[in-house]
Amino acid sequence: MSDFERQLRRHYEEQALPDGSVQAILAAGRAAARARRRRQYWLAAAAAVIVLGAAWLGLRPGAKFAPEPLAGIRPDEVGAAVERFFAPPDYRLSQVSGNPAELMQWLKAQGAPPSFTLPAGLANLPSFGCQVLDVQGQRVFLICFFLDVTPAELAAGGMIKVETVVTAPDGSMMKKNRPLAHLVVAPARTFQSPPVAGTRVRFAGTGEWNFETWSQDGLVYLVAAAAPAEKVAAAARAM
Repeated sequence: MSDFERQLRRHYEEQALPDGSVQAILAAGRAAARARRRRQYWLAAAAAVIVLGAAWLGLRPGAKFAPEPLAGIRPDEVGAAVERFFAPPDYRLSQVSGNPAELMQWLKAQGAPPSFTLPAGLANLPSFGCQVLDVQGQRVFLICFFLDVTPAELAAGGMIKVETVVTAPDGSMMKKNRPLAHLVVAPARTFQSPPVAGTRVRFAGTGEWNFETWSQDGLVYLVAAAAPAEKVAAAARAM
């Protein structure tokens, strides 16, 4: 018998109540205590369900529900990052070399996919340099090639100059930057919606920039150049 019941019994015994009345009062008190305990149990259970539900939805107490943002990047964001990087005339690449194998080895050492290969349209062009770009927190890997190269320059081998001397309309000599084709590669999982395998997607950037992108063996490739779309398509030509 609990202290409460003993005190209650003593109180009513002092009131000289019949024993039956005392027992009825005690029974009512015990029933009320059981009901109180049941309410506390169900309140605790309900709170546990709410907390578990919030955890399952990725929420915290007091937080408002918001849909999860799409993970990954888009090809057009990669294109815009390439444009921004090459916009300043004094841009600097991390590595410069006329040997594409050397540049690819450096990129793979920085985390580029080991299986990435050069499309046929770029494989025979002289390389210029390479860079790792950050696009919305994702790393993508870029290697550059000279887009317009004469047969004589190819036959000579070695490093080709970034600038070439051309004749202006007035007959004067001037320097002009050579157009570059940029190949960007990254794992397909870093993209929100990578191109469907077997398809090629072309899109334009700002000014003269054009792009072509595709998926292959779990990787996304993108060729970018400030050049006509047909030249970009030729550079992106598959094996």
